Amino acid sequence: MLRYMIYQNNNPRLASKGLWYARAVVNQTINLAQLAEHMANHHTPYSSGAILGVLTDMVKCIHELVLEGNAVKIPDLAIFSVGLTCAGAPSADKFSTAYIQSAHLRARSTGKFTRKELSDAARLQEAEVYDPGKGTGSSADDGSTDEGSAVGGSTHGGSTSGSGSSTGGGSGTSPNEGV
Repeated sequence: MLRYMIYQNNNPRLASKGLWYARAVVNQTINLAQLAEHMANHHTPYSSGAILGVLTDMVKCIHELVLEGNAVKIPDLAIFSVGLTCAGAPSADKFSTAYIQSAHLRARSTGKFTRKELSDAARLQEAEVYDPGKGTGSSADDGSTDEGSAVGGSTHGGSTSGSGSSTGGGSGTSPNEGV
C-alpha cells in the first residue's frame, strides 16, 4: 500500500499557487542489512550475511563505475548514472567547469519498474497521521502501518500521473517538490 498526504502549493512565484497535490509518505528507510535480511527470508540458500556482502560490494562497484562516467543498469530497477547541475554560460566559448555547480546521482527506472508499471500496480491510501519531521505517516490512529487498515482514511485505486523528471528525487506530483 502506498500512502500519501495532500498539501497545498503556497509558492507565490508559481501559477499553481493554491492548488493541492499528493506527496508519497515513506513508511521507513530500509538499510542494506535489513534488505539482506529480507532477501534471506525469501527462500534463498544464502544467509543474510552473504547477501549483505554481495550487496555492499555491488554498491561500491556502482559508485566506482558511475564516477568513471558509466551508466550501470540493474534490469527491472534502474539505470544509475551521473547528472550535472550547471549555471548557464552566455556562450559556448565562455563555458568552463566553473559553471558546473554539482554532480548528482541519476536513477532512471527501467523494465518492470517504470512509471507506468508502478502506477498500474499501486494501491493508494491517504495517510491520516503525518509527522513531517520524521517523514512518516500512518493510516490508523494508533500509529500502525498495517496495509489492510484504512481506519478513517480514504482508499483509492488506480494510478497517478505527474510531470516529474526521470532523474529521480521527486514523486512527479508537485511543481515545487523539495521547496
